[in-house]
Amino acid sequence: MRELDKVLDKNEKVFWEGKPTFWPFFLSGFAGVLFGLIFLVVGGIVAMNGIASGNYLFLLFPHFWIGLAFVVGIPLYKALVYKHTYYAITNKRVLLQKGLIGRDFEMVDFDQITNAEVNVGVFDKLFGKDSGSILLSTAGTFTYTRRGPVQKPYTLSNISNPYEVFKFFKKVSHDVKTDIQYPNKYRPKKNPGYGTDYNPGK
Repeated sequence: MRELDKVLDKNEKVFWEGKPTFWPFFLSGFAGVLFGLIFLVVGGIVAMNGIASGNYLFLLFPHFWIGLAFVVGIPLYKALVYKHTYYAITNKRVLLQKGLIGRDFEMVDFDQITNAEVNVGVFDKLFGKDSGSILLSTAGTFTYTRRGPVQKPYTLSNISNPYEVFKFFKKVSHDVKTDIQYPNKYRPKKNPGYGTDYNPGK
């Protein structure tokens, strides 16, 4: 269910909105399911040995339940959260709506974005036709661990026409940041800087 209007400012306008393509989004948890299958197989072997010997203590064996949680839980979570996942580009920022029970919103102001990139994954190619993800980095998307900084960018996952949306995002982001730095009232009609011929030899 789309609930982006709950967090829009009074004069905020939505220029683009969309949601993930289902199959690439759903299958993006495949690595976790594969990990769970390994645990489930190990737990299954222990279970078979336990049943054969009449010992049902295998029910307390954690590998079985961890594996079952991954194999069943991840696909179920992906399927349920899909209908609540929406993205929007407005005249102020990028909005991401998520959440399984309640609605969670992430908001990324254009002037806080330090890097943006497009990623087209295997499942996008195989099942999404023209889908891909846009990753947005800010100073706050870096988490510092013992091994150094780990980046966890804001992600518009598995959206249709990612390159077109990315170009549109870059244009809006540039225009909005320009307005923030040089409001219309103070912007000169001509900016000679745009015609500058850079010469590194000078």
